[in-house]
Amino acid sequence: MASATTNRLRASGGPGEELLLLLNDHRVMTTDQLARATGTPDRTVLYRLDRLRADGLVGYDRPGRHAGSAPHHWWLRPAGARLITGTAPADGRRPSAMFSAHAATITEAWLALREQSPAVGLTMTGWATDRAGWQPWEGRTSAWGSATTKQLTPDAVYEALLADGRPTAAFIEVDLASMTQTQLKAKLDRYRAYARDEAWRGRFPHCPPLLLLTTTAHRAVTFTRNAARHLGESSSAPRYGRRLVDDFDLIDAHGRLVVAATGLVRDPSRAVTEHVWTLTDPEAAEVTLTALLTERAAAATAAAPAYQRQKAEAHRQQLHDTLRRIRIRPRQLEWLLSPPAVDLVRYLLDSNHDPGDAFTPRLDTTAILTDLADWWRRKPRSDDATAALDATLTRLHHRAWSHQVRHLAHLTHQDGDRPAWYRAAAHLAQPRLLTPGEHHRLAQARTRDEAQAHIWRYWQPPEHRDTGPPPSYPAWRDEQITVQWNHLSWWQRQRTDPADLAAAFDDEHLTVCARCALTLPATDTADCPGCQHTHRLPHDQRHTITSLADLITPLLDRTADDP
Repeated sequence: MASATTNRLRASGGPGEELLLLLNDHRVMTTDQLARATGTPDRTVLYRLDRLRADGLVGYDRPGRHAGSAPHHWWLRPAGARLITGTAPADGRRPSAMFSAHAATITEAWLALREQSPAVGLTMTGWATDRAGWQPWEGRTSAWGSATTKQLTPDAVYEALLADGRPTAAFIEVDLASMTQTQLKAKLDRYRAYARDEAWRGRFPHCPPLLLLTTTAHRAVTFTRNAARHLGESSSAPRYGRRLVDDFDLIDAHGRLVVAATGLVRDPSRAVTEHVWTLTDPEAAEVTLTALLTERAAAATAAAPAYQRQKAEAHRQQLHDTLRRIRIRPRQLEWLLSPPAVDLVRYLLDSNHDPGDAFTPRLDTTAILTDLADWWRRKPRSDDATAALDATLTRLHHRAWSHQVRHLAHLTHQDGDRPAWYRAAAHLAQPRLLTPGEHHRLAQARTRDEAQAHIWRYWQPPEHRDTGPPPSYPAWRDEQITVQWNHLSWWQRQRTDPADLAAAFDDEHLTVCARCALTLPATDTADCPGCQHTHRLPHDQRHTITSLADLITPLLDRTADDP
């Protein structure tokens, strides 16, 4: 049958429950530690503990002593653990003297940090001991392709805020001269693997330093020296306080395992406040706990921009690789997206973009290509996602197309028509975007007179065998018309206009480009040098060709619905 004390704890808690919770968290505590933790006089705490012990909820011992003034070391019995957590320890045996001393020492370190941290610019935000502080993680993949589960078992995990609000953390290990240097080295191996696998990411703001509290300064120095050799630290390796020069250094310093030790395990308050921590760098002086944690937090702050740059570079490289695959396999894109969407993608993937070109539409190219790459990498691609991307690209294609049409119309209104612009209008009528190379050449296109002069510059009359320069077409035509005129009778000359002879001669020896109306020699069968069109018309049909302004007008009408 439960006692009155137990029933009261179940019903309303109270001071006794607070003692049980502390013992549950710290495993073993002395009477003095419980008094300091609760802010209650020793006699009151002892009275409450005796009541709990009488109910079988707690037990005590005096490790190593059976009489005298040895402190009581209290722990939860199975009934007390069941009352607090709902479960009991695997066995209800009395803890060993070594376990009690070790656990009480960890508790003393917690109290020292809690009591002294505010004075040195630290605010404790977390403390976890035993299993609550253990750190499981998935280790590196083995040669057979499987990941190995590992576990770090620090005595305690300390988390705090610095005076400026930056978070920090540390792993605490307590050595009561019970571990050999070989055992400490094995423990250090696990910490090194934890840091190497970057298992702390997502849990702590930086790789928590390993802080060893041991019994003497000599043991502390021996441990740090052995740690320096084991970690491979040398004069050329990263050192405490070393100036960092690039992103690799910053990231390496952020994830580096820092090891420090002090011989003040029996006086942890001094370990919190004084310059007593020995580092692995033999040239570094002893530092305070605050300085050590501040350096770690500073490494995290300094590495943040480096990680952002690294992430941005990784994203840029991933985007580049995805877009390269799209360029290599455009046929798959044609199967999934509409022609306007594919046309826009091809335009944006062109490497000859010039943002200063007036034909270049004002689009957020990076965002569009990022969305395209995200969709491309998604496997499987849903129909809804494909339809949404296609609708977006089609809308943006119309915006870009409208921009190019309007600018071509502006050039036509400002500078008249140029043969190359007819080709641009024909492409836009398909509708197809002008590529960066095409609209770059439009700005340098010849005027109609320059294009026509270029054609005549390389023209030669038929059967020209003279060594001198050939005559121009007008001069050659006049020569031929003069010959024809001289062969006419007086009566024929009265009824013939030389201009009609010239017009008939032109109709026989000239053609016109069916698109831009440039005059071309009938003997020249190459594409039109002005607009690269292949179709010709007879010279007497040159007036049937549509003007550039009339070609652009219906295109402008199709841009009316573009915002």
